[in-house]
Amino acid sequence: MNNNSSKKEKVSSEKHSLPKKDTKSLGKVAVVLFLILAVVILFLIWSSSSKMDKLYFEYNGVKFTPNTATGVGYKLEVYVNEAQFPVIMSVRNSPKNIEDISIDGVVAREMIEYKSQIYVTINPEENLTGKTTVAAKEIDYFIENPFLYDIPVNSAFMSAIVGSAAEQVIKTCADSVGDTTVIWLRLGDETAVFEENGCLVVQGTDEMELIMAADRLVLTVIGIMQ
Repeated sequence: MNNNSSKKEKVSSEKHSLPKKDTKSLGKVAVVLFLILAVVILFLIWSSSSKMDKLYFEYNGVKFTPNTATGVGYKLEVYVNEAQFPVIMSVRNSPKNIEDISIDGVVAREMIEYKSQIYVTINPEENLTGKTTVAAKEIDYFIENPFLYDIPVNSAFMSAIVGSAAEQVIKTCADSVGDTTVIWLRLGDETAVFEENGCLVVQGTDEMELIMAADRLVLTVIGIMQ
């Protein structure tokens, strides 16, 4: 009887135990499933982060939100003079996209802060279009803003337009003295912001780059970019 019982237990044990090959296969499947799960989790985290970037992002502590009303540019929240509530402003370009534009922030601030008059001038012979007007308005929007510098900004030309009967304001780098600064918007071989012959030059390789350079200037002057 004991032998028969022992045989039955052995048979029962063999029936319920898995072969070694099956055990190894299950282990491989578990590893594969774990890797797939890890990839899915990482994808979900990345996807969530990407969606959040579409809603807003922070740059040097300032919140930038895509302007859904116009589909162009970003709204930014700027706290002025330790105010409890932010001033909502807008800019066309993300600071992330204009970091490579060369600028001397110290010089730029010195040429704008504590001035009583700013002129944004262009050369009429360059035949610039409305895109350059957008660049000028970007500068005007920040410098003339009563919550920031509250400095009057006027448009001007480097030289008179021949044959035009309209009143023309002529301002060159020679007029950029004392409490007046002349900002010269122009095209050139490099997109950059720099001082030249007394003018604060905002230069772009084309007019879209000119808008980017204007945003680089204002975001640097108000301290969001370095």
